Amino acid sequence: MSKHPFLLFGLLSFFLTNFSLSAEDLSGSWFSELQKSTLQGISGASLGWTTGLVLVVGGVLASLLPCVYPLYPITVGIVRARGEGASRMLHPSIYYLGLVVIYWCFGLIAGFSGGAFNVILRYPIVNLSLAILIFLLALASLDLIHLPVFQTAKGLKPGQGYGGTFLLGMGAGILSSPCVGPVVVAILLQITTGSGAISFGSVLLAAFKMLLFGVGLGFPFLMIGVFGLSLPKSGKWMRWIQYVLGLFVIYFSYTYFQKALASWGIAEATIPLAGLSVLVLLACLYFFLPENWDKYMRMKKALYLSGVVLSATGLIILSIPSLGGTNSALFPEIEAKGNLSWFRIPQKAYAEGKDESKKVFIDFYADWCTNCKAFEELTQKDFALNEALQGAVLLKIKDDDPIFETYARDPRFEELKIGLPFFVILDAEGNLLYKNTDYQDTNTMIQTLKQP
Repeated sequence: MSKHPFLLFGLLSFFLTNFSLSAEDLSGSWFSELQKSTLQGISGASLGWTTGLVLVVGGVLASLLPCVYPLYPITVGIVRARGEGASRMLHPSIYYLGLVVIYWCFGLIAGFSGGAFNVILRYPIVNLSLAILIFLLALASLDLIHLPVFQTAKGLKPGQGYGGTFLLGMGAGILSSPCVGPVVVAILLQITTGSGAISFGSVLLAAFKMLLFGVGLGFPFLMIGVFGLSLPKSGKWMRWIQYVLGLFVIYFSYTYFQKALASWGIAEATIPLAGLSVLVLLACLYFFLPENWDKYMRMKKALYLSGVVLSATGLIILSIPSLGGTNSALFPEIEAKGNLSWFRIPQKAYAEGKDESKKVFIDFYADWCTNCKAFEELTQKDFALNEALQGAVLLKIKDDDPIFETYARDPRFEELKIGLPFFVILDAEGNLLYKNTDYQDTNTMIQTLKQP
């Protein structure tokens, strides 16, 4: 395999970062309108061609989100290695098929499990596993370790290696799924909402809608895989592109590492220090190992020793309550954020709302949820939203609160089975007025809060 397959992706990332849309742009204005159209289309019991087109286009647009970018150099590295000596379209097409199939599987699993599969993705150990996997892929892209997924297909007999390429495509679909939440959540909700009676036909229909979204999401991966086989194979300056994108993938790994530690109650301010400490430990072990070993052997041994040290450290931290974070069963009745005060006990919030004839705004929150934190900042930066919230009774329920599962079992709040954030507005009598998973739908929130 060539050591420099990343030129196209350096240029692509530069173009998308500087001349295309940012994450905020994609999740606002016209992308928000597209999301609303998709929501309307998938809510029905049938599938029209316009809905299908919107799902495919929505997938393509979602693939432009910055958090998906690091998967592109990983994709070209894998497909280019396994595609050597094979048809230019064959391995990229099989990789693309694997990515599309995994989204179809998401629909089936969510339908038959009532959304339980999506709850698993919230666990800290899952986020930590994803962080380790992406970190190893980053090291492989930097040519510091050898992984089987980057093993060249040259010399294989016809028909060999295709199953592995298919599985790798499915893996890319799994890694991209947390980045494209809004539409995915909307599609999965069509499966899991209702009285709980799920028909085989409705599950297949919703799974097919998820497949259409995957078709659009995976299209750039297909094009990147195809054109990646034609990239130049030499040039020292291309090594710098490889290094830059490798570091970009490492940062992508850090975001999952951050979610995992936050879920375990580690203070947010200490997480960057923890990540830096891991890198320093790995670098020290690597450079102090015997020089007569080649770089692959040194990195392999350094990773192994780092894993032993970090596993032992983690077990010690988690076994000591004072070091493993605060007890989620103990929290203050009121939590202040800026000029807003949030109740943490539902009964007190409902009593306050009824006594003062005020609406109750509920924010379902998690420390690992990036959009939850983005909304928290928005409540202070958006003057109109802040003013509207001051006129309501505010209630914050975190995913590790004992009462959270009670709300998740409420048929009115099926969205909690899919993920967070989730926002609810009740009137003074407890009747549901509004619910949504889109933290940027502030205009509707404000209108609902201010209406008589």
